[in-house]
Amino acid sequence: MAVSLEKQIQNTNYLVESYTQVINLLLEHKDNEGISRISQSEIARKLGASQSAIAKRFSNLIKFGAIKKSGYKNAYTVIYVDLFNFSPLGLLFKLIILLDKNPEIINDYYKQAELLNVSYHDIQIARGYLSFVVT
Repeated sequence: MAVSLEKQIQNTNYLVESYTQVINLLLEHKDNEGISRISQSEIARKLGASQSAIAKRFSNLIKFGAIKKSGYKNAYTVIYVDLFNFSPLGLLFKLIILLDKNPEIINDYYKQAELLNVSYHDIQIARGYLSFVVT
């Protein structure tokens, strides 16, 4: 059974929110230099999530360029908070809408990239998150 467009968007919103919560906690704990020193286990405790789930979010946020390590253990700097416009998660929304309107291109990554004016590689990354939101 196919997952409805509404459910896919709801799942994507949940995914974005889970990453945004981590960013917000980092921002709440930043010092005068903009460096946040809070452990992943403390963030996990505050969010009621597993430490491994938080570690994965950190890893992905670093890949997105949204945060960076600041040289010290448990020290991070937030680079940006707008995940919708500056991460694969924003592209995921656009991809879901595109595929809903054009189901015939579901397996044509090149066409998806062309229609969304992004690279093939960007589509591959967004498609990796698509598997999460369609389950």
